[in-house]
Amino acid sequence: MAQHPNAALADIVDELRKGGSWITVYTDASMDTSDPRGVALARRRSVLDRLRAVGVSAEQLSLIEDAIEGTDGVPGPISRYVLLRDGRIVCNLVTPGAPNGPELAEAGPIPQLLPLLTARPDEIVYLVVEASRDGGDVSLYRSSQVAPEVTEQTQGRTDAIKKFQGGGWAHLRFQHHTEEIWKQNETELAAVVDRLVQEHRPRLVILSGDVRARQLLIDRLASATRELVAELNANTRPEGASEETLQTFVDEQLDRVAREDRDAELDRLRQELGRDGGAAEHGVGSLVHAVRQAQVEVLFLDPAALAERTLLALDAEPWVAAAPEEATPAGILGTVPAAEALIRAAVLTDASVRLVPGPLLPDSSGVAGLLRWSSAAAIGG
Repeated sequence: MAQHPNAALADIVDELRKGGSWITVYTDASMDTSDPRGVALARRRSVLDRLRAVGVSAEQLSLIEDAIEGTDGVPGPISRYVLLRDGRIVCNLVTPGAPNGPELAEAGPIPQLLPLLTARPDEIVYLVVEASRDGGDVSLYRSSQVAPEVTEQTQGRTDAIKKFQGGGWAHLRFQHHTEEIWKQNETELAAVVDRLVQEHRPRLVILSGDVRARQLLIDRLASATRELVAELNANTRPEGASEETLQTFVDEQLDRVAREDRDAELDRLRQELGRDGGAAEHGVGSLVHAVRQAQVEVLFLDPAALAERTLLALDAEPWVAAAPEEATPAGILGTVPAAEALIRAAVLTDASVRLVPGPLLPDSSGVAGLLRWSSAAAIGG
């Protein structure tokens, strides 16, 4: 089966089709505080108290409590997103970064998907390479996950790693010998990086480490790999080096790639809206109509602009309706926030979802979409 456009949602699409009753939890999961046990206990108590207040059963509360147990050893900040459907955990995801919104602990007819999209809207595959003159460390990550998916290390020759400080002919010969060892070590590291790029097709290669090792490594990478390199001018490999510098740089580069992707799609949206019969629409009414026909390829949303709007969530195709008479032949699950209803319907029709600030959308309508086919063409046909 093809990967869903929003990878973070791929694993729950089948569950969404089944319906049922849902519990959504979104909370800070960081443990790097002065009192990690106390903080974790307070968070669990807050989540469980809120769910108990809306009538969640003791059995389901026990499942939730186990699901949000501490995350010892995982560097913060991190967040946790949990979904329960009909008394079964269907998603328990720890994502990098602090929560992008208030704590959430709710029960309802549909899951709250917005926190999952805000936690990491796009899954970006990337490599982190920390190079030194005696080899290097390579880790493959997905932006929606905290731990690396693949880790490899190269350990080259370490004799004569430091250049000889003497003089004369012996000095020059030793310097040359040392440089050749460095080059050999970086050639081995480059082979690992190139292989992982070919196997996993990352969008980024983050490179840090010893300055000379970085230079030698870049020279030995395949041209396709070099085009992906974002270089951090810091040596993060030695024991005791700050991880914060590298993590900050990684976050900046992931944000850059996601922003470039979003801007390219927004440019395409503007072009389609600007031409007669273009394959794009904007406004809640137009997008509800398009989503109901599985016509939307990319859905752009500003949740803040839709905060006061509601729609009907349906238990089968067409998944969403603006009024009860539009629900047939599906059943109505309930009245829900418009943003959540549109996100769910888009996910169920294999559309991508992009969260964007309102000023970037036409007429500040709060919602727009790139279409798989033009509505005008469909009418004309």
